[in-house]
Amino acid sequence: MTDEQLVFLIVSFGSDKAKERLILRYYDQLYAFAYRRLDNANDAYDAAQEIFIRAMKALASFDKRRASFKTWLYAVASHYLRDCFKRRCVEGIHTPMDEEIPSGERFEEAAESRALAAQIMEYLEKSDYCAYQIVELKIFGDMTFEEIGAMLRLSPNTVKTRYYAAVKKCRKEFSP
Repeated sequence: MTDEQLVFLIVSFGSDKAKERLILRYYDQLYAFAYRRLDNANDAYDAAQEIFIRAMKALASFDKRRASFKTWLYAVASHYLRDCFKRRCVEGIHTPMDEEIPSGERFEEAAESRALAAQIMEYLEKSDYCAYQIVELKIFGDMTFEEIGAMLRLSPNTVKTRYYAAVKKCRKEFSP
């Protein structure tokens, strides 16, 4: 059964089986997405649960003409995790480390370092929120430029251009 069919069953009939199938289909991906952003297994577990709760409550707002269910779900997740990240920074839980992007390494490989990734994401969020969203979804959400474009209502080429501009900007900012 497709995502859209499951959503229809949930919205129209409140089907618990359809909810369960949809959650099982995306749970591992959302948990991994949350873990990469929060760097804590318990926090990622809680975040994945909360993302699904919020998604199920807002399911009636899903419009398959605007985006796929996966894209819509990642938008819910992205907004929730952004709020979590901000809360953690305000509460002093997250303290970025002073690392530099190693020269010659690909941006994605450098971002694998969680401390550096947190610094990069914090920098992007403050300086260019659209670039922040694109980088977050590309690296942490493992989404394609096409999926990100659908989610943000931008062309895939615009997404790609903004992504590589953000990479260039980060290299300039974080290189010695």
